[in-house]
Amino acid sequence: MTTTADQTSARPVGAKDYYGDQITVSFDLTRCLHVGVCVRTIPAVFDTKRRPWVLPDAGDPAEIAQVIRRCPSGALHYEYTDPARPVEQGHSPVTVRTADGEPLWVEGALEIEHNGRTMPETRAALCRCGSTGNQPFCDASGPCTEWRHHPH
Repeated sequence: MTTTADQTSARPVGAKDYYGDQITVSFDLTRCLHVGVCVRTIPAVFDTKRRPWVLPDAGDPAEIAQVIRRCPSGALHYEYTDPARPVEQGHSPVTVRTADGEPLWVEGALEIEHNGRTMPETRAALCRCGSTGNQPFCDASGPCTEWRHHPH
């Protein structure tokens, strides 16, 4: 990950990287809630029926980055291969949205502290029922999974 003093990478630890000529896509399966923004928006790049399921060279890097920034769980991140291009950054102020039966959808320039570790992040779906096996992230295993039954 390319970082500078002004840029902090929010690439999840343990993510799988998919390398393209202009952009690298990182995917953390443990964070994915299958909202499907990626596969619905650019199926040429993101196709779960194909292996590998992510083909970064099958689309425009700027469009891929834009779609990844819409991934509400934070399972997807990107980094341009050109070090002159900026790394993904969260906005300020941080926003939190939710509705009955949904996780806390958080976006912005985040620092998530868990088990003595601070993780820089741009987006996350945080568990609010306490039943997740992937603290502090929602894994949809708890009673608050009504959100999975309607599109976002």
